[in-house]
Amino acid sequence: MPTSGSAARRYAEALLGVAADERAVKQFRASLEQLATVFDRPTIAALRDPAVPVQRRRDALAAALKDEPAAVRSLFVLLLERDRIAIVPQIAGALEDIVDQREGIAKARITTAVELRDQEREDLVRQLERTSRKKLRATFAVDRGLIGGARVQIGDRLIDASLSAKLSALGRLLAF
Repeated sequence: MPTSGSAARRYAEALLGVAADERAVKQFRASLEQLATVFDRPTIAALRDPAVPVQRRRDALAAALKDEPAAVRSLFVLLLERDRIAIVPQIAGALEDIVDQREGIAKARITTAVELRDQEREDLVRQLERTSRKKLRATFAVDRGLIGGARVQIGDRLIDASLSAKLSALGRLLAF
């Protein structure tokens, strides 16, 4: 059953609505981040299997989530009962996006031609934070096709300072 991202966002907002304080928000976020990795196709298929009685699936889910915050356990039971358990990873992503947005943190995807050392990554992120005037949560990737330099995506803004982009631009300029 396909679902839109807005459904995941509504569940994430509802979960945040019951958070008593920032500590609870951090617990919910950590819990969902961890659980989202566990909810792979076989797990979701097992939890949605109509051949298994709902009560048995509910009991299995409750046993697996016994150490999670009560609000997270309740959300998962609700998702199971409404046959929406498959959107757990999307809910985790939506919760992360909402919390980051509230804290003024922007996501950055930094792609370089070579693997950067930890210090180089930290320096690059600090420089990008200064120029963008935003706190960044950066993820890194390597694309040897860039030849050199980097491609940085911050939100919907793309900065392509790769050697391959510069060579392409030069080629277009020389073609005229």
